[in-house]
Amino acid sequence: MGKEMIQQSGGLDIVEGFFTRGVHCGIKKSNNDLAIIFSEIPATAAAVFTTNQVCAAPVNLTRRNLEKHHKFQLVVINSGVANACTGSKGVDDAIQMAQMAAREFNIKDPSLVAVASTGVIGDFLPLNKIEIGIKKAHDFYPDNPSGHDTARAIMTTDTFKKEKAVSFFIDGQECNMAGIAKGSGMIKPNMATMLGFIITDAAIDPKSLQKALKGAVDMSFNRVTVDGDTSTNDMVLLMANGKRGKMMINENHPDFFIFQEALNQVCQDLAKDIARDGEGATKFINVVVQKARNESEARAVAFTVAESPLVKTAFFGEDPNWGRIMAAVGRSGISIQPEKINIVFNGVPFVEEGMGNQKMTRNELRTVVQTKELEILIDLGLGSASFNVWTCDFSYDYVKINSHYS
Repeated sequence: MGKEMIQQSGGLDIVEGFFTRGVHCGIKKSNNDLAIIFSEIPATAAAVFTTNQVCAAPVNLTRRNLEKHHKFQLVVINSGVANACTGSKGVDDAIQMAQMAAREFNIKDPSLVAVASTGVIGDFLPLNKIEIGIKKAHDFYPDNPSGHDTARAIMTTDTFKKEKAVSFFIDGQECNMAGIAKGSGMIKPNMATMLGFIITDAAIDPKSLQKALKGAVDMSFNRVTVDGDTSTNDMVLLMANGKRGKMMINENHPDFFIFQEALNQVCQDLAKDIARDGEGATKFINVVVQKARNESEARAVAFTVAESPLVKTAFFGEDPNWGRIMAAVGRSGISIQPEKINIVFNGVPFVEEGMGNQKMTRNELRTVVQTKELEILIDLGLGSASFNVWTCDFSYDYVKINSHYS
């Protein structure tokens, strides 16, 4: 992190002009299950949505509302029920959820409300509980915000809350940015198979904000895979209310790169936490492919390796089975020259010129894969392009969690 940015620990609460709160309203048996992110004024907004064609009602409503204004004043999020595959009733329920939140927070136009849901597909929203939750959150306004409770409220199978915050300077004015995310399973890019909400008190024009978010997502959430599944509900939403901006800036401003770097940092930190918290995960793995002909080929290899069940289960078992990685590279769909491939685990050569390291025993190699964080560097020896993907291992618990999810 450069000297223009300062890592902060306050979460969403450090951003000026926003009120956030998470509460328990009874959708889930315990733990927070409804969250509110409210801006004192309508905030410039940008978003990136799931590409899954089975798209949940809240995603469609939020996308439509964003296209209307390029602004939001409030986001209401529930966990426990996805409101996906729920037909016309699901659409009506998402609209009612937005209307409830707008009414409680005195927003005259409900289309300034973004709606997000996460949880079990096919169930209808318990609107009576959601209305209670919105009122409950409003009872804390304005004096008792809690970004930490907000981060907890959007969790499903996550084992820890994911929140990041930074401060940075634009035109000599200190500004703040913070984000929360949820994601543990059904994680595969295409953007971006999880929920993420980022707020800032900087002032950025809508077109530049959208460009910045797209760039940050490509560098972060679109480099995460847990299991290769793309969800029905997911979005990353960014709101900038300008409360600490001297003036609204755009991508041509000399300090715009500072804003972009701050956004990249927040998104990357959240993305890595999603990989670390993969359902049942015991290891965080950074798969780095280098010396590919082009980025597209590097990307294909990285995802093929990162999503291979055989590779992921070998890491869980702490088995230094580099042959599974070679096999994954070979089926990635690109033309390779096996004799040029080198593979390094945490700085230790496992494969040299397409053959296993003859200088180390399997037990010596096994000690390398017993660490909790691994970097797998795959050198294709074909060019100068590179790409990396963050993933995790597959454990017994992944099967247990997903066999009893509903």
